[in-house]
Amino acid sequence: MMHLRFNDEIARVVPIIAIGKFLLVPIQIDLDDSTVGLLQQQILKEIEKTRAQAVIIDVRMVDVVDSYISYTISETAAMARLMGCRTVLCGLQPPVALTLAQMGVMLQDITIARDLEHALLLADSQSGVG
Repeated sequence: MMHLRFNDEIARVVPIIAIGKFLLVPIQIDLDDSTVGLLQQQILKEIEKTRAQAVIIDVRMVDVVDSYISYTISETAAMARLMGCRTVLCGLQPPVALTLAQMGVMLQDITIARDLEHALLLADSQSGVG
């Protein structure tokens, strides 16, 4: 998969959907080191552009998350928090949750939700960042 940049615009890795004051990021592709880096840039650019209060990252279609991908997602959440935006991660599949737990991965600055409906409730119920 080839990613191109035009005029300093970030290549769109996934569609990001604005839902009110939230951004929904449904990840339906396999993530690798370069793709997750582009996704990070895309999410941060959308937060800046829309002034979103929360970003919901839906990973229910993701089968594999390695240590670098989990680190980058956690780093993205920390950056989003510094920009005044909460991060909610939803849809972790049992094998992915098991792998993350076995690796001892701590997803910092991220609220975990069971599914998209739960993520929307959590994002809406939290007041302020942090």
